[in-house]
Amino acid sequence: MSIQLRLSGDPEEIEVMVKVLAVVFQLDGSGRLHTNRGTEGVRCYLTARIPDKYDRSEPTTPDQHR
Repeated sequence: MSIQLRLSGDPEEIEVMVKVLAVVFQLDGSGRLHTNRGTEGVRCYLTARIPDKYDRSEPTTPDQHR
């Protein structure tokens, strides 16, 4: 099961939110920040998955937010 996420806001707030989400979810995506059109801030696109119960690896985050 996975969902697509679009985070939008201040770059520092997005970095914190990605770290928080990575505690629960396996995150995939480039971690690339895009400038918002028409509003302040930036946006980031990620895919979040619930880790398999047998997966004992560390939470993964986009490279930019490690």
